[in-house]
Amino acid sequence: MKLLFMGCLALAHSSGVAQGQIKAEAGSYEVVLDGPTHLVAQKNVSFELTVTDRSMRPNQEPIELDAKLEMPSMTGMMLERPRLEHLASGKFKLMLDFPHAGDYRLALTINHPPRPSDRVSFNLHVGADEAEDRSMTHMHMVGEFGPWSMNREGSGTSWLPESSPMFAKMLDSTGPWQAHLMGMASANYTDSEGKRAERQVYSNSMVMLMARRNAGKGILGVHLMASLDALFNGERGYPDLFQTGETAHGRPLKDRQHPHDLLAEAAVSYSAPLGGGAQGFIYAGPIGEPALGGTMFLHRPSGMEIPEAPITHHWFDSTHITFGVVTAGFIPNDRWKLDASVFNGQEPDENRYAIDPIALNSLSGRVTFNPHRDWSLSASYGYRKSPEALEPGVDQHRLTFSANHNRAFGNGDNWSSALLFGRNIKQGSNSDAWVFESTYMNGPTSYFTRFERVEKDELVDVPAGKYTINKLIAGLVRNIADRDGYQIGIGGYIGLYSFPSTLEPFYGKSPVSFGLFIRIRPGPM
Repeated sequence: MKLLFMGCLALAHSSGVAQGQIKAEAGSYEVVLDGPTHLVAQKNVSFELTVTDRSMRPNQEPIELDAKLEMPSMTGMMLERPRLEHLASGKFKLMLDFPHAGDYRLALTINHPPRPSDRVSFNLHVGADEAEDRSMTHMHMVGEFGPWSMNREGSGTSWLPESSPMFAKMLDSTGPWQAHLMGMASANYTDSEGKRAERQVYSNSMVMLMARRNAGKGILGVHLMASLDALFNGERGYPDLFQTGETAHGRPLKDRQHPHDLLAEAAVSYSAPLGGGAQGFIYAGPIGEPALGGTMFLHRPSGMEIPEAPITHHWFDSTHITFGVVTAGFIPNDRWKLDASVFNGQEPDENRYAIDPIALNSLSGRVTFNPHRDWSLSASYGYRKSPEALEPGVDQHRLTFSANHNRAFGNGDNWSSALLFGRNIKQGSNSDAWVFESTYMNGPTSYFTRFERVEKDELVDVPAGKYTINKLIAGLVRNIADRDGYQIGIGGYIGLYSFPSTLEPFYGKSPVSFGLFIRIRPGPM
């Protein structure tokens, strides 16, 4: 690839909507950018691109374009990725966001097999207007693992759709370091009907600090995450019908969600370009998340508003707190990612305030494909050495698939959904779990639902066997205050269940759970 010509256009501040053209050449290609002759800071600015191949070579594939928008004076920041729509042969519709005034560079890569790719760039100057300060809130940091928006990056080294919303508060820079705060805290009340009914006031919390700086040709990142679950909820956590996994006082937890450890992540990362558009990265720490499963439930936009943990948690994303992890990743382009980990396969112990023994005794690998800014698909496989404290010497293999979709609407609404599958393989026996969850953010109100179907052989105080459990939860949360970059919301939900009749003597015929909660989190960036 090589840059042969750069088009340049200086545009002044104006409210006019006159159209104009600028042209650039790359090899045998002529590229025409047709759009407003005066640009101001705003979102969804529409352009038309025409790419003409003047070589007239026969039997060639259709022309494809990749686009990137950047600010040369602010290398640590970037906008939403340009949106390209193919209109006809060599013609494309292009949508750009300009969060504030300044000089921008639009870089285009022309892909036209079987010929090698060519590049061309346009310089754009954007004037200021009175909406600039408001628009600054939509500006995003470049991802820690590559030249895309950080909205793409989920927990650990996982990916989300790039159009996903990101709830974070930018902190004041310290020297070369940039940092932001993510996460949530909530006060909850839950109640349920049935023979195992419990009611409790409890709290969920997960707060994450991410800091990064340029280092050499790459980016150095620091990841810290903490939770006060154990302090407020005790060793037994909170009621969650049909939940299984981990222990308290030497016994398996019974229909309860375990508390998270006080220190849930302490890791560093380094990513750098490898040439040819490829990226490489390392992620490692005494506490972290390996490349197994997808983005954990508290970080998925499709599920982050749902106050109860999934009862499928230990089939898909239970390794999000691992005491010892080293992950290496290769990203050949901005659509594919390969990462592999060595990590500690054991679940956290009952002491939620201390760091568990560090070990690297298990392996995992994951492949992720983002075909479009609204989609992220992944598959992973892992071997876990003796994960359960009550089953020493019993190893586990885990297979997962995930499909995450996000749709950001022009009015600020957002719709995010996920379809997940997990299989645990233990001593030659398989147990499967399916999840579908979705959240529609409509102005200040978010409507959420999650359906789960899971084969459980770990239910406590019931006859031994594998039972298929179905759970449906639905509810909403409404933001009632927005102060200093934080949103406060109140919400409620209801949970319904179906299961084999052999469990009715223990759970009742049709148990129902419901809850109320108030939560605080950073607002969207």
